[in-house]
Amino acid sequence: MTNESASSGLASVTNALRLLSMLSSQPDLRVVDVSRQLGIAPSTSHRLLTCLREEGFMQQTRTSKRYSVGPELLRLARHFSSQNSLERLARPHLVSLCRLVGEAVNLQILVGHEVLCLDAVVEDRHDLHVKRIAGRRVAAHASAAGKVLLAAMPLTARQALYSEHGLPSITSRTIIDPDAFEEEMNHVRNAGFAINLGEREDGVHAVAVSVLDLNDTPMAALAVAAPAVRLPKARVPGLVRDLRRTRAAITAGYFAC
Repeated sequence: MTNESASSGLASVTNALRLLSMLSSQPDLRVVDVSRQLGIAPSTSHRLLTCLREEGFMQQTRTSKRYSVGPELLRLARHFSSQNSLERLARPHLVSLCRLVGEAVNLQILVGHEVLCLDAVVEDRHDLHVKRIAGRRVAAHASAAGKVLLAAMPLTARQALYSEHGLPSITSRTIIDPDAFEEEMNHVRNAGFAINLGEREDGVHAVAVSVLDLNDTPMAALAVAAPAVRLPKARVPGLVRDLRRTRAAITAGYFAC
């Protein structure tokens, strides 16, 4: 790709994003509105609107030349609004769980082959504690939260992620063999929780359960993380019970809203 074509592509992306931002102040748009406000030719405005319409981000009624918000944009808005609502509602439960177990507690969601930490509460009782990861993305296959969410995916969808991104080694304990990872997925599904024993960060262990919707479909993961010396395997069953009680409280509160 030449520098000229790359620059043209970036300009198109910029104009598309600016066009979508216009919807915050105007419920519908005409080609002439976009042309005037973005300072581009009407033919360019029409191409942008047509492309966004074909991808579902805009829609156009048969009897009007005006374009409005499309179903894909509404779906994304609902998705992130739902995440924000879940984060706000879960916050006090994360704080209570952190106080109960004396360890860091995280709320995470799956984003492609990674998990994004929506919120985290870090304990302050100990001199040795784990890092706060709120707002960070980490490799899903190497984290307890990621494993519990990946295990709920259809096999074909999970394999598609492997083929595109692989199972890179994060530490010497990361599971990088696809067959071994599928065995781990079977174990997670049967157990109803996932553990990470130094697979994402040396010396850090974690245990996680999924947060379910009313159809028992995971919408997030709730995890406890701690230095390995404070989270041996013997402590896992008790933490799983605490995580499940907190999960139930979050789910009940979320769907009661």
